[in-house]
Amino acid sequence: MFAATFRDAIMGGISDGGSWIYNLIGYTRAQGRLSTAYGIWLDIFAYDYLGNFIKRGAAPDSAFRAVIRATILQERVTRAGMINAVTTLTGTAPAVFEPWNTYDTGAYSGPAQVANSPNYGSMGYGVGRGGYGNMGLPGQVFIQVTRRTSSGVPNVDGYDGDAAGYGVGTIEYAGSYTTLTGVTDPVIYDMINKTKPTGVTAWVAIN
Repeated sequence: MFAATFRDAIMGGISDGGSWIYNLIGYTRAQGRLSTAYGIWLDIFAYDYLGNFIKRGAAPDSAFRAVIRATILQERVTRAGMINAVTTLTGTAPAVFEPWNTYDTGAYSGPAQVANSPNYGSMGYGVGRGGYGNMGLPGQVFIQVTRRTSSGVPNVDGYDGDAAGYGVGTIEYAGSYTTLTGVTDPVIYDMINKTKPTGVTAWVAIN
């Protein structure tokens, strides 16, 4: 009886240690893959591969994982890759117009075939949408980005806001060292610079 107590204590201690190590192995294996990592390890994964380029914010693991995957594995240096990257980032496909590209400018009474361009549809006087082409602007593209998600200084309003003002509501001064959140203008510009075709100048308007 007495010997069995020592035996059970020793075997139980070994078993508990083995069980803890086994669980740790499973936990470690999960954190080694983007598809299974979770919690703080997703943030570490993003920082290892992308630095401070993207941040989680309030996104859950599933949404943050999708952004990481789209950013790392996305098609790059093509028009389609740039459009897909900006769409993933902002939630809205950008309008892209190349003045030297006849598929964007269209022709009199001719069809414009490229999606995600401001002239998608037929082109002609009073028909559809289009733009004036310009062969003097080679390698240049105009991009209009619509941002669905908010950005800026969180939890504050401006001078003309509904609940802000001196002594009213929440307000603060923001400067160049203020930390901004969300999909900010620099994040959008950086994404375009990293995915646009090589040698192309992109002119960007953000709504």
